[in-house]
Amino acid sequence: MEFTKCQGAGNDFILIDNRDGKVNKKLQELGIDLPTFVRKVCAFHTGVGADGLILIEEPDNPENDFKWQFFNSDGSVAEMCGNGSRCAVRFAYEKGIVKKEHVKFETLAGVIEAWIKEGGRVVKVQLTKPFGLKMDFDIPLSDTTLKAHFLNTGVPHVVVYRDDLEDFDVKKYGAEIRYHEMFQPAGTNVNFIKTVSDDTIKIRTYERGVEDETLACGTGSTAAAIIAYLKGFVKKKPVKVITKGGEVLTIDFDENLEKVTLEGKVYKVFDGFLTFEIFES
Repeated sequence: MEFTKCQGAGNDFILIDNRDGKVNKKLQELGIDLPTFVRKVCAFHTGVGADGLILIEEPDNPENDFKWQFFNSDGSVAEMCGNGSRCAVRFAYEKGIVKKEHVKFETLAGVIEAWIKEGGRVVKVQLTKPFGLKMDFDIPLSDTTLKAHFLNTGVPHVVVYRDDLEDFDVKKYGAEIRYHEMFQPAGTNVNFIKTVSDDTIKIRTYERGVEDETLACGTGSTAAAIIAYLKGFVKKKPVKVITKGGEVLTIDFDENLEKVTLEGKVYKVFDGFLTFEIFES
C-alpha cells in the first residue's frame, strides 16, 4: 500500500489516498479495526513512525475537493489538526487530487479552506472560528497552581505563560492538565508560551492523543497566538510562533476571530510502500 510521509514544523504524518476504499478492504482482510491499523503504522521502531495518520477520501459535498479522516498516533480521532491539514493539502496537490491553489476540504471541525504557495512547499489554512475563550483561571495541580487560558481552535487548548519556558517540565505538567477534571471527559491539549518580541512567541506543547511533548502543534500555536495578543504578551499581528522544532508558524486573525489563518512550510519526507508484516506481531 502506497503512502507518503510529510512534516510541518516537526509534526509528522502518514498520508494515504483512500478514495478507492483500499484501507477499509485491507482491514477486513487482516481482521483488525482502524485504530489498531493506525497505532501499528504510526509506531516508532516497529512501524513507519509518526504523530498521526491521515486518510484522504471523497468529499460528501462535491463542491469540496476532498474529505479527510485524521487520527492521532494512539488511534484516537481528532476533529482538527493545523499542521496535519497543511500536510494533507500538499499531499492532495502533489497527487493531483486537487489541481488548483485554493482548496476546500471536509473535517469533523467543518470545511477548511487552504491556499497553496511555492508549489506546495508553503501552505496557508483558514481554520474554523475558535470558540470557548476563557481567560485568567487557575488550575490546581498536585504541587502548584497555574494561571491559564483556554481556546478551542478546532480542538481544545489550554495556554499557560512561563518565563522559565526552556526549563519547564512540559511533560509532567502537560500530562496533569491534559487529564485534569476541569477538562473531562475529552481532555485538552496544553501549550506553554513565552514572549520573544512584539510579534513573536515561543511555544512548547503537550499533545492529547500523542501523550507527549511534540515538536509543534498548529492548532495549539494558533490558540497561543490569539491568547498572547488578547493578553498583550505581543502587540502586533500577524503573530509568529517559534515551535520546539525550530520552525516558525505565522498566525493571523481579525478582531472578531472570524478569519483565522495558519501558514508555514511543509516538507515531504518520503514516499513508501507499506507491507503488512507489521500486523503479525
